[in-house]
Amino acid sequence: MASLAELRERLKRRPGMGGLTDQEADDLLAEAGEMVMDYCGWAVWPRAATTMTVDSRGGDVVPLPTLMLHEVTSVETRPIHDQDTDAWESVTSGWDWSEGGWLLRCGCWPDGPRSVRATVTSGYEDPPGAIGSVLLAIASQVRSTPVGVSSEQAGGESVSYATGGASTDSGAGGMLTDAQRAVLDRYRLDNRP
Repeated sequence: MASLAELRERLKRRPGMGGLTDQEADDLLAEAGEMVMDYCGWAVWPRAATTMTVDSRGGDVVPLPTLMLHEVTSVETRPIHDQDTDAWESVTSGWDWSEGGWLLRCGCWPDGPRSVRATVTSGYEDPPGAIGSVLLAIASQVRSTPVGVSSEQAGGESVSYATGGASTDSGAGGMLTDAQRAVLDRYRLDNRP
């Protein structure tokens, strides 16, 4: 796993990226990171503490919106239809968690929307696997292609604009390639086993 500082330096050495300041490289990587996280459906990195409130169907397993759970420090439940801030009750025993983002319980979690709340530490320290390469490719694309432009031609002065609404549209920098999606699919929340 490459750190963001290492990715910044690699981005600045790419063709066409000469003269990038650290801030410009960081901004491009941040934009690329937002696109990756939007596609994956969760904050893949950096590792951070957060509180997650999720729906439960009343079974013994509740999925949290993460594929890299590092620590769970507290779990609370609330009765269905009780929106009062004092309705949350601490669950001190009878539960466990998995690195893949599952809360497991002996017995059943309460049924209902927003019925389980967990304070967790989630995400990778740095972009995992080949995500660093995807970030570099997206950041380069964002820098070299103005927003909305899908292709250019210098000699004949031709510019084509991307159309909105495509199912693979990934935001401001254009679209993710099939190869980039194949790398990111491993970290996509929708593809959870």
